[in-house]
Amino acid sequence: MLLRRFMTYLETQDDAIFVESMIRCFAAPVTCGVKCGSLLNLRRKGRDLRSSWPSLKDAMGRELSLKFAEMSSGCQSLLLLVYRDAPLLEAISSRGAREMLLEYGYEDGFCSPDPYIMEVARRFSTGVIPHEVGLFLGYPHEDVRGFIENGGRDSKLSGYWKVYGDVVGALKKFEEFKKAEAESLAAMLEGAARMSQAEAA
Repeated sequence: MLLRRFMTYLETQDDAIFVESMIRCFAAPVTCGVKCGSLLNLRRKGRDLRSSWPSLKDAMGRELSLKFAEMSSGCQSLLLLVYRDAPLLEAISSRGAREMLLEYGYEDGFCSPDPYIMEVARRFSTGVIPHEVGLFLGYPHEDVRGFIENGGRDSKLSGYWKVYGDVVGALKKFEEFKKAEAESLAAMLEGAARMSQAEAA
């Protein structure tokens, strides 16, 4: 219900507000610290959102303490990795994630996530989805591996990602992500309603 109201509100807004609002909502788990990164596919039927992005990038990054990396872009879509440096580096440096990235041809030993992000973006540019990107989103390595090895089939649970390992832990994370998104949605809708009332007064 809340999401439907949000999408209805966005239909009346310009492209810049659309892009900003989508990031505020769907990157909320990253902003509030329960997720190291989010992959957002920004698209709007019949619109080229790439022109709205450059003017928003730096201001949003400063305000929300986020970083953005373009994974790919087309005439009507923009695929962004939204992240924070330290949590992302911690996630991909964990033993299981590190071993998996080495296995998939990534170099090792960097003290910044930038070289890893550049490599995963390069792989996106080939037109083939590098499913190890799940590691950059904080998904458990056993679930990322399970997805790749099973072709996305036979998971124990499907939500923000497909779960092949710890269902209880995944359910807890799903709830944290939903809560962060819902709180962000509610705050944006409340702000929009106050603004509308002020304009009508």
